Amino acid sequence: MKPTLALLRFGLLLSLPAALLACSSEPKTTEPATTTTTVTTAPPAAAPAPAAAEPAAAPAAPAAPAGFDPAQVPVANPTLGAFPYFSLLDGYVKMDEKTAPGNASREFNKDVNFDQYEFFDGTKLIPVAGRLRTVSALGKTASFFQAQKTYEKLVHDMGGVTVFEGSGQKVSDLKLKYEDPRQRNRYGMIGTEKMGVYMVRTPDREIWVEVYKAYASDPENYWLTVVEKKALPMEASVLPAEQLKKELDANGHVALYINFDTDKATIKPESGPVVAEVVKLLQANPALKLTVEGHTDNAGTPAHNQQLSEQRAQAVVAALTTQSIAADRLKPAGFGQSKPLADNATELGKAKNRRVELVRQ
Repeated sequence: MKPTLALLRFGLLLSLPAALLACSSEPKTTEPATTTTTVTTAPPAAAPAPAAAEPAAAPAAPAAPAGFDPAQVPVANPTLGAFPYFSLLDGYVKMDEKTAPGNASREFNKDVNFDQYEFFDGTKLIPVAGRLRTVSALGKTASFFQAQKTYEKLVHDMGGVTVFEGSGQKVSDLKLKYEDPRQRNRYGMIGTEKMGVYMVRTPDREIWVEVYKAYASDPENYWLTVVEKKALPMEASVLPAEQLKKELDANGHVALYINFDTDKATIKPESGPVVAEVVKLLQANPALKLTVEGHTDNAGTPAHNQQLSEQRAQAVVAALTTQSIAADRLKPAGFGQSKPLADNATELGKAKNRRVELVRQ
């Protein structure tokens, strides 16, 4: 500390004479300007120069803070257990039908092989895709601050870092919106919500952790989300038109797995190849007429799921008719959650139930 203070004092002594010289020279330059009329008219002529320079510099200036950069996090080599790597605090249990009967929040519990989740770094939202687990933790023994600091220490002990700790007010101030908010900002009160975001970078993966305190939940409860970043696992393939025809001939119907935006009827671009094979099927079989059925899982209300399934069926029909398939060969229909193929109690079952079926008319 002493060498630093000495250097600072030395710097101040060096800069003081220059400042005094600058101050003493000002009267000599300003006095003529007040006694001659030619100098008083000069400032208006020179004024446009700074004004012109200001706009020129404006485009470079607005660069917002880059925020957190995962690539700059030191690589660690912790001993890892099984995913999701972190348990709930002692005395806490997962919210489910047994621990919180009738509580709709339990639908936000997720344990899936691949999903995307957005983490806030204090400046921007960072989408991370991979293995995901979200748990609503119920308990009465710890404050949210304790939950934050517990997971922060666990992550730091693994060689990780803190990405952000604070309230959702910063998200609101920056006018950011989560693409898929899930348990966050459900009641439009994000400024009152709190979070801690942490990350570990290993040679072959990134592990992201979010501890979240939602509005309107008990003070001691918290949400824990862990995402292990990884590439999309290809667990299905596009059925070619010939195979679709065989399924229709044998069973009268065939299930398609078309990806839509969450809770919307917008077909995602990656489902283009599936739609293309249906077009080939209809082009190769001009007499074939199909009912396009939409089906959902049981997340949400039956009425909403019915409407959503109808809209998705209509979206598929619209996609086919834009490929020169006659509209009178296609009939959209929605069945909501009424015809599940599998048990909605598991994420795998829900995924199988979210489908579009082609049914021979």
